Amino acid sequence: MSDFQCAAVLLAAGASTRLGQPKQLVLLDGESLLHRTARLAVEAGCSPVLVVLGFEADRMRRQLHDLPAEIVMNPQWQDGMGSSLRAGMAALSKTPAALGAVLVLVCDQLRLSLDHLHALLDRHKNAPSGIAITASVYAGKAGVPAIFSAGLVPELHACAGDRGARDLIRSHAAQVQGIPWPDGEADLDAPDDLALLMNREF
Repeated sequence: MSDFQCAAVLLAAGASTRLGQPKQLVLLDGESLLHRTARLAVEAGCSPVLVVLGFEADRMRRQLHDLPAEIVMNPQWQDGMGSSLRAGMAALSKTPAALGAVLVLVCDQLRLSLDHLHALLDRHKNAPSGIAITASVYAGKAGVPAIFSAGLVPELHACAGDRGARDLIRSHAAQVQGIPWPDGEADLDAPDDLALLMNREF
């Protein structure tokens, strides 16, 4: 994919209030979900990889010390995921590289794999004319991880509050190609989800 450069923006600024503890720091096979997701983005060949932090940012930052990831601070993280998306896109717009696309991820999708990221990248790289978004499809909807062509970066940058990538996917439905990903339904949102993770029943 040397002729196709895709950045990655990992949204990881929230406080996980429903879970009762920072989901970013939950361990899966001895690796925090924050580190794991950022690592997969790097291993998939994305560059640059930007990680948007907010809640307990110093604590989160230590999880990423061994990865070539750029930390982006979102001082308005409490305003919702849209604010983190906006912060990530603002930082991305300052990078010198000519990007073809941007991959948007979150860190609570327990079954995210390198194979799925490669599938998204391959499909987007070879997308037919008129396709601007390659999204994961689960629970009957298209969502993240998703890849957005560079032309949509200004709209991603305009997101606010809780309006995030899924809303943009919905508003550009005619330009979306989806990849079925049933594993996307396994996320970490509530204490019951954490119990399933501890028992490896997800």
